[in-house]
Amino acid sequence: MNVAIVTARAGSKSIINKNVFTVNGKPMIHYPIQAANDAKKIDKVFVSTDGELIANASKELGATVIPRPEELSGDTVNHGVVIKHAVEWVKEQHPELDKVVLLLGNTVYIDGEIIDLCIEKLEKDDSLDSCMTVWEAQDDHPNRAMEINDDGILEAFGDKNRKVSTERQSYKKAYYYDQGVWAFRHQTVQSEDGVNPWWWMGKRSAPIIRTWVTGRDVHTHFDIGISEWWAQNPSLMKELLNKSSESGL
Repeated sequence: MNVAIVTARAGSKSIINKNVFTVNGKPMIHYPIQAANDAKKIDKVFVSTDGELIANASKELGATVIPRPEELSGDTVNHGVVIKHAVEWVKEQHPELDKVVLLLGNTVYIDGEIIDLCIEKLEKDDSLDSCMTVWEAQDDHPNRAMEINDDGILEAFGDKNRKVSTERQSYKKAYYYDQGVWAFRHQTVQSEDGVNPWWWMGKRSAPIIRTWVTGRDVHTHFDIGISEWWAQNPSLMKELLNKSSESGL
């Protein structure tokens, strides 16, 4: 049995009721749920939440709500602990649980095909623990990261003496999770040995590289505008997915 779990907490401070904020006429939480419903390889969809509005909106699309205990509510809880609780809750209800797709409640940049593609990678290679969608860093490469010191002055992040070229093409390629899909075998949440900070993903995580300049979930009203534009242009998702497939990733 393969399931999708959407995590969506209440109490957002940047945008009130963010996960049910209307994007092109639909609550945002409907986008990941609908993507999971459309995926051929997902048998059941769950939503982990501590919010009544989110729970009600999730039920509208047939998702089963996983009630979070009070100690897992709020904005200071480690996301991985929430994920582990949700997986264990589903496993208790469905002992036949095999693979889990974890989706965020505040993103629209997914569809059923990208979910199926991630699961297919796990089906084809038993040595893999997980798969995640990522983007390749360019201008946002870690070599270019800076921090502000105690005097309020910018300096290199980490090693202050490192010498870095201005030519980004010379950097070793770096990748970031793009807020899209995490797919993993259910038992990896117990091993807690995944690539940091995604410790629930296991040691061997395969990438699905999507060709955009940065990942994007919603934190501000600026992000809402991008999400609305994206939802109005679904063919772009197909184009990105096709490029990923053609590259053999």
